[in-house]
Amino acid sequence: MKTYTIQCLSEAVSPITHMSGTAGNEGIVAREPVHTERGVMMIPFLSGNALRHRCVREPMAMWLIDRYGLKGQLSLLQLNFLLHGGNLTMSNAHENTRRIAEMHELWPMLRLCGGSLQDQILAGSMDVWRGTLVCEENRDSLKKTLGYMPTKRLLSSERFLSAYQYTRGDGTKTGLAKERDDLMEQSNLMIYSGQAVTRGALFHHGFVLKHVNELEIGCLLLSLRLWQSSGGTIGGNARLGHGRLQLSLLDCKDDDAIVDAYVEHVDAVKDRAVAWLNDCFAKAAAAKEKKSAKSKQKAGGAAQWLIGK
Repeated sequence: MKTYTIQCLSEAVSPITHMSGTAGNEGIVAREPVHTERGVMMIPFLSGNALRHRCVREPMAMWLIDRYGLKGQLSLLQLNFLLHGGNLTMSNAHENTRRIAEMHELWPMLRLCGGSLQDQILAGSMDVWRGTLVCEENRDSLKKTLGYMPTKRLLSSERFLSAYQYTRGDGTKTGLAKERDDLMEQSNLMIYSGQAVTRGALFHHGFVLKHVNELEIGCLLLSLRLWQSSGGTIGGNARLGHGRLQLSLLDCKDDDAIVDAYVEHVDAVKDRAVAWLNDCFAKAAAAKEKKSAKSKQKAGGAAQWLIGK
């Protein structure tokens, strides 16, 4: 078991609209405060949470669901556990170490990302770095991480900001509606706009895999391939062509042998992995039902006592 750091550089090949909220009808790009020689500046960034989900958990979970033939076979709780990490809804006073050991063996994705069963939190082993915009304001932090930076002055972060505006169409203009009414007298046109990080911007980000083996590395590499092949998007408005990133690995080779070994492992443990998933949620459901039955029994006993009084 070793700890690996995989650094990446992703180029925006379409406007990036990773938002922090809205101001009126305008979407606002997510920014973080950075201390610079000019004072504290608000610099666009990509959150580690978004990168974790879009680059790793979502593409790998969807691939495993397809690989294991689980479409239409999962409960909503199981689906949310695989796709979004699940939710703790019951007491977790008792730690099931055998369940954790089996998860590490059977589910490298969960070994990386972790998750929350109804009655137990399963810790992951992967830390995800925020996406840092390559700009002059971030020079010092990038140099500390990368170990080098060009001596030539970089562009300011403000040079990478742009705006977009779109308009919804109006079917009235086609003349295809069978009749006009009062509602049709009102225009269906709607203008919506926002900020974006422009094409050509670079984001530095990375993954730290703690105490893992090559199976987890293969899982991460395949996840990144799947993310890129499905568009490599992050943030909102992907339907409009926004959010596309072109990924480059800086200090790690995209090794076919490691990825193939991971795929072979996934296929080899298929039946046991599915059984583990079903068993985890079956036990939790049974425990919840047992607790509910005890509560009803106590309530019934109290009612009988009151009747007797």
